[in-house]
Amino acid sequence: MEKVHDLGEKIGEEIKGRVPTLADYFTAVDAVRKELQLGDGSLYQSIVNNMSDANKNPEIQLDASVRQGNDLCPQELAFQTARRKKMKKAFAKFIGVKESDIHESDIPIVALAGSGGGYRAMVSSLGYMTAAKKAGLFECAMYMAGVSGSCWMIAQYLTLGQRSFTKTMEHFKQSLSTPIAHYPSFIDTMLTNPGAAQLILEGIVQKYSKNRVLTLVDAFGTVLATRLLIHRERDGDNGEWVDPLDFKMSQQSRWVNYGDQPLPIYTAVSHVLPGATSQPGPIEEIVVDDEVAKEDNDEHYYQWFEMTPYEFGSEETSAWIPTWSFGRRFVEGKSVENVPETNMAILLGTFGSAFTATLADYYNEVRPLLNKAMSDSMDAYIKEYLDGMSLIHPLSPSCFPNPIYKLPNPEPEAEAFSQRKNIYLNDAGMDNNLPLYPLLRPGRKIDIILAFDSSADIESVPWFEKADEYVKRRGIERWPPISKKRAEQLAKQEGGPPRKMAHVEIFHGIVADDRDADHVISAKKKRPDDSPPPKAVTPLQKSDAQPITLVYFPLIPNPEYNELNPSTEAFCSTFNFELKEDQVELLAGLGEKNFGKGLEDVRKVLKETWLRKRQERLEREKLEKKNRKNSSSAASTSGSSASEKSNSSKQK
Repeated sequence: MEKVHDLGEKIGEEIKGRVPTLADYFTAVDAVRKELQLGDGSLYQSIVNNMSDANKNPEIQLDASVRQGNDLCPQELAFQTARRKKMKKAFAKFIGVKESDIHESDIPIVALAGSGGGYRAMVSSLGYMTAAKKAGLFECAMYMAGVSGSCWMIAQYLTLGQRSFTKTMEHFKQSLSTPIAHYPSFIDTMLTNPGAAQLILEGIVQKYSKNRVLTLVDAFGTVLATRLLIHRERDGDNGEWVDPLDFKMSQQSRWVNYGDQPLPIYTAVSHVLPGATSQPGPIEEIVVDDEVAKEDNDEHYYQWFEMTPYEFGSEETSAWIPTWSFGRRFVEGKSVENVPETNMAILLGTFGSAFTATLADYYNEVRPLLNKAMSDSMDAYIKEYLDGMSLIHPLSPSCFPNPIYKLPNPEPEAEAFSQRKNIYLNDAGMDNNLPLYPLLRPGRKIDIILAFDSSADIESVPWFEKADEYVKRRGIERWPPISKKRAEQLAKQEGGPPRKMAHVEIFHGIVADDRDADHVISAKKKRPDDSPPPKAVTPLQKSDAQPITLVYFPLIPNPEYNELNPSTEAFCSTFNFELKEDQVELLAGLGEKNFGKGLEDVRKVLKETWLRKRQERLEREKLEKKNRKNSSSAASTSGSSASEKSNSSKQK
């Protein structure tokens, strides 16, 4: 028990250390509330009044309903068509062929995927994306998806960054040097810039005024927005500006509707717990109240949700709502109130709420800090409690009304979920630190995923292999199956020395009957000519059976760049919210340099995929032409026979 007590203290210290000066967040919010006064003429009242102003929030004039099924929404299908047209010239240039050689349907659908990892992931993902832009690859991408810190980067690129990675970089260098927990600067921003204050506070005031469940995540997002969503000019006048439309996720559709940018996909997860569970007790004014339906088994897992400028929902529940309606209460598939769209500050806090992890997650963070004798002893003792620790979140996740509450005829997988009045959303990195799952939706038909992994535990937890669990659960056939040999290697190395990694690894997907087929091929290690081919390959007969190729870029040291090691540098910690200008440049530069190591491999993969898709299309067209010819010939023969019979009858 003494060991458990010591461990509990260490976990408590870890939680405090991982969430810098939480008391300051509450002090800041409390100070702002006092300034608001909550009375007539106050900023609070102004925000509440704006909630019913249709000129500022036109979405309140619209009713919303749940769309069931997993087909892509009409807006995303239209986007795909527009984006293909915009990609044609760029794709031809990238792979080195004439534009006239490119048929739009042959262009591989490419997705860029950024990992979680706080400011480290946010800045390094910017470096990878910048390199992709310079190489001409960014214009060939259909989607860009993120977890946690990469979500923050994508959001800023599409708003304050003005769709320029150079401007986004300048914004980072200006905004990240002041600690996020420095609440005097937060208060100063609130009180000296009424326009910024109103936009930043809209989210938390809206939830407060509607008696919504407020959590620490809302306070975190509100403070985070003063760093990420306010632009500080560098001309010395300390001027600040904000665009009201930047605080509405749905308004990002302005930049993607005509195919000018890849479609952004933001992610979060809901922890599906077994049986009736309760959340932690209230902290100050934070209220947690959730009706969790009882499950029929003891399993727990994370259910993935995605948000684009068009829709919010989950492929596992087969239910979707317009993004502009997220945050409303829904009953039986219809919205029962017309409130403004959930504020971007609240969303950024939700996407990056890594501090709402489970006790088991915190133990895994603490374990490396223990001496070996203690960690070995604790491992043996705590093993029987680890499952229970995986169900407890010391800090409550973000809470919103459940869009499918009492939904008629829900999918079987969503039946229990539809009985919950609220939905709690966590940082998606708690399940997988790469946004792979939304990129596996069949309707998106993605051919190639470029994964930029800036995870802290990058050398011991390959997230794409963890995704195999999801792939098997969902019955997805296009994902590269994980080999038995590789799985055994991972099991042996767990808790041991880090594995050696290349700056780029390529995993070629096949459509396999055997999910244990050993076919994973590194970009640097080609299969010998005399080696046996991958087994259990099924012929590609259906358009939805195209394999997915994963191109994996881990953020590891690069001796050709400098001596920076993100896994050991203190400023690269997931929970560090202060970066100096030179640190921003150093971290982004590493991502950019590492991308260059795999550029030619990427070019080759895209060209090979294009050639394969083109060949399949030509064979398909040839077969269709042959079938039409045979049908025409059969019809002609049938007509001739009928004519001969008619003439014969007349002669008789």
